[in-house]
Amino acid sequence: MAGEKILVVDDEDMIRDLCYHILSTEGYQVSVVSNGMAALGELERLSFDLLITDIKMPGIDGLELFERVKGKKQDIVTIFITGHGTLDTAIESLMRGVDGFVLKPFTQEELLGAVDRAINRSRLQKENIRLKALIPLFEISKLLVTEIDLAHLFKLITEVLVQEFSVDRVSLMLMDETSGTLLIRASHGLPTDMALKSRRKIGEGVAGLVLKYRKPLIISAGKHPDQEVMDAINLENMPASSMSVPLIGKNKLFGVLNVSKLSGPPFTTSDLQIVLILSSQVVTAMENAALYEDLRENYFRTVQALVAAVEAKDPYTRWHSTNVAKYAVAIARDLGMSPSHLEEIHIAAILHDVGKIGISELIISKPERLSREEFDIMKDHPAHGIRILEPIDFSATIIDAIYQHHERYDGKGYPQGLAGDQITLPARILNVADTIDAMVSERPYRGTISSQEVLAELAQESGLQFDPQVVESARRLIEKGLLKLGMHSYQQYASGTDKMDKDGKEDLS
Repeated sequence: MAGEKILVVDDEDMIRDLCYHILSTEGYQVSVVSNGMAALGELERLSFDLLITDIKMPGIDGLELFERVKGKKQDIVTIFITGHGTLDTAIESLMRGVDGFVLKPFTQEELLGAVDRAINRSRLQKENIRLKALIPLFEISKLLVTEIDLAHLFKLITEVLVQEFSVDRVSLMLMDETSGTLLIRASHGLPTDMALKSRRKIGEGVAGLVLKYRKPLIISAGKHPDQEVMDAINLENMPASSMSVPLIGKNKLFGVLNVSKLSGPPFTTSDLQIVLILSSQVVTAMENAALYEDLRENYFRTVQALVAAVEAKDPYTRWHSTNVAKYAVAIARDLGMSPSHLEEIHIAAILHDVGKIGISELIISKPERLSREEFDIMKDHPAHGIRILEPIDFSATIIDAIYQHHERYDGKGYPQGLAGDQITLPARILNVADTIDAMVSERPYRGTISSQEVLAELAQESGLQFDPQVVESARRLIEKGLLKLGMHSYQQYASGTDKMDKDGKEDLS
C-alpha cells in the first residue's frame, strides 16, 4: 500500500532521521526539512500526500503550518508529533481537522500505525469524493451500450480511461478466431511496434491468463501474489501498475482490456470495479454491434436481391448497377478519394436504382421512349429508394449520393434542383457514371455508342449536366484505357437505368 509522498518537519535532527529511516524502509517517498518556512517552500515545489510535523518549533509552529497548508491544499493528510506537555493542544488540533498525532518518544510501530490509519482514512475519503464525481461517467458509459461503430466505441472507452484514471497506456486485445490468438485492435500510448506485433494465446502472458481464468487482475508495483502471474509479469516487463479485465459475452470470448500507468499511486479495487462496469458495457455494445451488423447485412442482401429483380424485368438494364459501380469507383479513385469513401460510393452505386421497385413494371420494362407523364413517375425513384433504405441506417454520404444522383450541375435536375457544390461529390460522380453506362448500353431504338462519342457528350455537358472535375477524371480514364466502355451487349448484361436518347440525355418525349 506504500508509495505516498511524505514531508517530515521537525527541528530535531534525530526525529527527522528516525522518521526518514522508518518510513522510507516501508516504501514511502520521504522528504525532511527542519522548520515551517522550509516546509512551505517544499510544498510549493512538490506535491505531498502526507505532512508530519512537530507542534513546537521556532518561527512557524506546527499549528500555524497546518492552517496555512490546509488553506492551499485541502486534501493533504496531516499528523502532529507532540510531547506530553502539548497533549491538550494535540487534542484540540484533532477537532480542527488534523488526521492524527504521535506522542514522543514513539516506537516504529506507533509511527507506522498512525501513518497507516491517516492515509487509509484519507484514501477512503478521496474514493468517496471520486465516486461521486464519477456519477457523470456512468451516465456517459450508458452511451457505450448503444454505440455500434466499433472504432468509435474503442475511441470512447480509451478517452474515458485516460481522463478518469490518468493512465499512460490502454490496449484493447480482441480474439482472432482464425489464429486463436489475442491481437491488439486499438491502443493508446503503446509503442507502434508493440501494438502491431503483440500476440497472446489463451493462457500466455498476463492477458492470456486473464482470458484463461476469466478473472481480472490488478498488478501493483510490478508484483502479484500468484506465481503464475509473476512469471508472466517478469517475461513481459510490464509497467509498475496495471489492470487487465476479460471481455466475455454470453457465448463468446471477445478479448481483454488492459490499462497501465508508469507512475503515481497504484490502482485500487474501486478502480477495478469501475473498469469492470465499463468493460461490461463495452461487451454489450460489441454484442449489439455484431447483431446489428448481421441484421444490416441480411437487409442489404435483401435489397440487392430486389435491385436484381428490378433489373431482371428489363433486359436492357440487367447488371446496370454493377457497371455503374465499376465506373464510379474508378473515377472516385482517380480523384484521390479515401478507401472508406470508395466503399461508400460502391454501395451507393449498387443501390442507386433500388427505388424503381416502387415504379410500375409497365414503365420499367417499356422498350420505347418514355412519355413525359411516364418520366415524371420515373423521377420519383430516388425518393422511393431512400424510404426503402432507411432501416439500414446507411451513412449520409451513401443516402445523399442515391437521392441526388439525378441532380444536374446547372441546377436543372431532380428531385431538389440542386446545383454545383450543393450536390455532394459522390452524387456528381454517380451522375457521370450512370450516364456513361446508359450511353454505352445497346438499346432497341438505337445502336451502341463509341468511346469518342461518349467523350464528346461528356465534354458538351461539362458544367451543365456534369461537374467539370468529374468529367475531366472520366476523360483521363477513358483515353488511357483504364475505364473500359462498351464491353457488353444487352443480350448478356446490358445496362442503363433511365430511358435515354442517343445523346445520353433523359428522354422527355
